[in-house]
Amino acid sequence: MAPVIRFRTAPIVASLLAAAAALYGQSSRTGTGMNRGYASDTFDGFESFETDTRLPQKKTSFWFSTSAASPDKQLAYARAKEAAGAKSSARKGYEALVREWPTAPEAAEAQYALARLLESLQKYERAFDEYQYLLTYYAGHCPFNEVLDRQYRIANHLLHNNRSMFGWKLSGLEPIRERFETIVRNAPRSAIAPEVMLVIGGIRVSAGERQEAVSVYDGLLNRFPKSPQAVSAGYLAAQCRYELSVRYSYNESRCRDAIGFIKATLGRTPAHPQKEQMTAWLNELTALLVEQNYRQAVFYDTRQRNAGSAKAAYRRFLTEFAESKYAPEVRARLAELEAGAPPRQ
Repeated sequence: MAPVIRFRTAPIVASLLAAAAALYGQSSRTGTGMNRGYASDTFDGFESFETDTRLPQKKTSFWFSTSAASPDKQLAYARAKEAAGAKSSARKGYEALVREWPTAPEAAEAQYALARLLESLQKYERAFDEYQYLLTYYAGHCPFNEVLDRQYRIANHLLHNNRSMFGWKLSGLEPIRERFETIVRNAPRSAIAPEVMLVIGGIRVSAGERQEAVSVYDGLLNRFPKSPQAVSAGYLAAQCRYELSVRYSYNESRCRDAIGFIKATLGRTPAHPQKEQMTAWLNELTALLVEQNYRQAVFYDTRQRNAGSAKAAYRRFLTEFAESKYAPEVRARLAELEAGAPPRQ
């Protein structure tokens, strides 16, 4: 049996994974694949595919010759080799069966055993891919949710052990993120999907891809609005929107989107655990929006020196921000323009 994968928590997405692990422990790990999705399922914020990315079906190979005359005897042979500790021979035996008798009932068992064997040998990337092959070609003949669980644990392990013994990063996060995305695509309506989407969003954030993270979190909220993970997704989507609005402070539409999103989130969840922080962001963004609109009105008045545009901008400002700190000044200036005063120098 493959060993239990234990992994360290990484600071970037540790809180997300801890919450996901706790929630996932409550979900079912049994079943035979009734949660499978469809090829038409699309996920904003996921890697887009322009071509068919399904694993190609295995074919007979000179390198993987059978040692028995039938699939049942070949499976018994491979299992005996594994029990005797001859891991390499067992791996080739399972592989040969799948390639020689792909439609035999034993092929699904051999493919599952192959993936489990590679996992026990800590060949995690290959094990993940072999589990994916199992789900691609034998989904109705394997413990679907258990396989999904193993893929999830492997992906977590790869995420938190992506460094050499000297602490150097071995690879970027993109290949690991794509493995998590594969898990969601495998079972887009399963109980595990929301928590995996939280992790995917966290990886996007850690890579500096906040707009893509927003898409992932929004997708979670749209697909699973009643899930426990939706509370976290709302907060994290608000945080990304806030950070993008501050970074691109000249972008009024982005700022308005963030304000509207935070208001909607707090409206849906008045007792949100992060209400205080989101309220602070809301106040800051509102102040930023006031500043943006004030500067725009002043620009028409002083730079373009267009009295008509300046008056229209000042009126819009007072309609929306009548209680702002700039309101008295704007009212006074609008009165001057309406009395015939020229734009300012």
